[in-house]
Amino acid sequence: MKNTTLKYFVRMMLALAVVGVFFLVLPTSAEAATKADSRVENALKKVECKYAITPLGNFRLSFRLDDGRGHLVFISSSTEKFGSLETRKIWATVMKSKEPLSQDLANKLLMDNIPMKLGAYELTRVDEGGYKIQFSARVDASCTPAALMDAVRIVMITADGKEKELTNADEF
Repeated sequence: MKNTTLKYFVRMMLALAVVGVFFLVLPTSAEAATKADSRVENALKKVECKYAITPLGNFRLSFRLDDGRGHLVFISSSTEKFGSLETRKIWATVMKSKEPLSQDLANKLLMDNIPMKLGAYELTRVDEGGYKIQFSARVDASCTPAALMDAVRIVMITADGKEKELTNADEF
């Protein structure tokens, strides 16, 4: 009887340890909010733009376009520094693919980057497997609210237009 009780106790302790580790790894909403860059939050509030903060502390903006399509745009709270430059990334997904891009599509996207005023297409690996084409732009981390929203608009319009061109879907 004591052996069974001991085994039960050990199993319960292991289960509690696993649950405890799980909660240590996942950020709470309060932790996500503290990771969110207040400069972005203040800028979005100034221009009265609605947003949500992701578990990683990034800003998710949802837009409805005139033609009824919609698109999500993300603004990173983390920044990159080089010398006196501090930039942040703004991005939107164009499409996902289980396979690497064809040579023709990759070359097309590279050529499509040439006339861009701001931003470029990029390819990233997806954690679940496969690839994701995004359109992203880097802006000064302390840019004005108007400049931030101009960059968001460029990213949104460009990503949505390319999503429509390549997939004729409205997924992102």
